[in-house]
Amino acid sequence: MVKALLRQCLAPSTQRRIQSLRRSSNDFISHLWRQVSHGRQLEQYCKGKTDLLLNVGCGESVRAGWVNIDYAPHNGAFYYDALDRIPIKDGTVRHIHCEHFLEHLTHDDAAAFLKECLRVLVPAGTMRIIVPDAERYMRAYCADDTGFFQKLEHLGGSVEPLRPKNMVCNQAFRMGGDHLFGWDFETIDGAARRAGFATVLRSSINDVPDAFKIDGQDWWRPIESIYVNLRK
Repeated sequence: MVKALLRQCLAPSTQRRIQSLRRSSNDFISHLWRQVSHGRQLEQYCKGKTDLLLNVGCGESVRAGWVNIDYAPHNGAFYYDALDRIPIKDGTVRHIHCEHFLEHLTHDDAAAFLKECLRVLVPAGTMRIIVPDAERYMRAYCADDTGFFQKLEHLGGSVEPLRPKNMVCNQAFRMGGDHLFGWDFETIDGAARRAGFATVLRSSINDVPDAFKIDGQDWWRPIESIYVNLRK
C-alpha cells in the first residue's frame, strides 16, 4: 500500500533515483560482507605456494589445478576484487588466464590491475587476455555486415532479438552497465606495455600450450572476441 502511494506521489525521476540508491546500498553491504567473510582466504591459500596458475574472473568456469578467483565467491573460487592488490606474493604465478573480465573495469583500473598481474608473475611468466573486440564490432558496423550481427542477435542472453545492428553494439559495449570499456588490440597492447609486459601478441581460440588451455568454448566467443598472449 505504501509503495503504491509513493509511486503515485513521487515523480518518475525521483523513483528512479531511489531505486539507484537502494541498489548502491545493497552493493555496498554485499561488498563489505565479501571483504569480511572471504577477504583473507585467497592470501592464506596461496601463502608459501609457487608456480601457480591463476584464473581471473572465472565465474562458473572453475578449473581443476588452477587458483580460481572471482568477485562472487562460490564453490571452488576465491573472492577477489580487482580494484585491490592481488594478495599473492611477487613472482609466484606461472600463467594468468583473464577471459571476458577486463571489459568490466575502467581503463585506469584495468591498467592498475595489469601492473599487479606483472608483479605476481614469475620472470618470463605469461598472461592471456580475452575480451570483446571493439574493432571487430566497429568494422562490421561500417561494412554493414548483416551476417555478423545476425549471429549475435541474442548476445548476453537477450530474449528479444537485438535489432538493428547498433543494438548489438550497445549490448557488447554496455551489457546493461556491466561493461565499462571497449578494448581492441591497440589499447590492450598499449596498456600491457605501459604496465611492463615485454611481449604482446595477437592470438586465437585455444592458441596456448596444453597446460594453459582453458579458453571458453561457447559458440559466440570466437565470433566477437580478441585473443591476446602476453609475456613478462
